[in-house]
Parts: sequence; C-alpha cells; structure tokens
Amino acid sequence: MAISRQKKEEVVKDLKTAFNTAKIVIFTDFKGVGVKSMTNLRKKVREAGGKYVVAKKTLINIALKDKKLDIINPLELDGQIGIAFGDTDLVSTSKAIYEIQKEGGMLKVLNGIMAGKVLDAEEVVQFAQLPTREVLLAQVVHSIKSPISGFVNVLRGNIQGLILTLKAIGE
Repeated sequence: MAISRQKKEEVVKDLKTAFNTAKIVIFTDFKGVGVKSMTNLRKKVREAGGKYVVAKKTLINIALKDKKLDIINPLELDGQIGIAFGDTDLVSTSKAIYEIQKEGGMLKVLNGIMAGKVLDAEEVVQFAQLPTREVLLAQVVHSIKSPISGFVNVLRGNIQGLILTLKAIGE
C-alpha cells in the first residue's frame, strides 16, 4: 500500500529533525533481521540515548539534501536501510549497533556521518570499541594521579628510612 504524500512529508520532516540533533548517524542494512531482533535493536539504541528509524531511501535522500548532508547517497546503498541516530554521545549508539550486529549477524553497518564527515563501516566499529566516557575520564584521572602518588611514596620512603635508622641507633 502506498504512503500518502502527507505521510511522506511528515517522515521527511522527522528525518530532518533527527539529522539536525544527532551527533552521529549510522546507516545499516537490516535485510534478514527478524521482528524480535528489530525490536531488541530499537530498544538497545533507545537505551543508549538514540533512536533507530526505517524509511524509504528516496525519503532519506530528500531529507539529506535539504540539510546539505548529501555526502551520502542512500539510493546507492545496498539492502534495506535503517538509520541509527545517536543523540547523547558518539560511542553509546555505535556500541548498541555493534552488539546487535555481533549477536545476530544479519544487521550490517554500511557507513555513518559524524560532524559532517562520512565514516565507513570500519570507523563505526572502531567507535563502538572505544570505552565509554566515564571509563575514559577514569583513565585520565588515574594517569594524572599515578605520578603524584609515586612521588609521595618516594618521599615517604626516605622519611621512613630515616626513622628506621634513628630507631635502630636508639636501640
């Protein structure tokens, strides 16, 4: 059954809004993905602070051209196109897509857009394998703290050595 013109305009409007607010956009081929897996995919992407949308390639193309993001032509992409929009951060949405891809194997990452730059499938996977923001911050804090802790331990060692020497002399 054909979609009415009004419904198509609404879909294009929603896509434009999503392209505006997203920090990362990931194009996937969901051909062969079952209903249960698709529901799980949408749930995981939503939990990661994004959303997963399925639309016709022509409507996606119109939305991209209107937003001056025609660096990707969805008409040239293979398969049935689904788009994951990451609204909160760059890593969590790509992580959710990557996890689903590993589990089922039918979902295929095609490419993505981040900050106006096209990402190929390998770059999207690299983003997915990055640690979360909290883990990265913890690693930075640890790397700043380690030299200071080492310095304090060296100073403490000298003082303890002096105290032990004086104690030995006193006995």
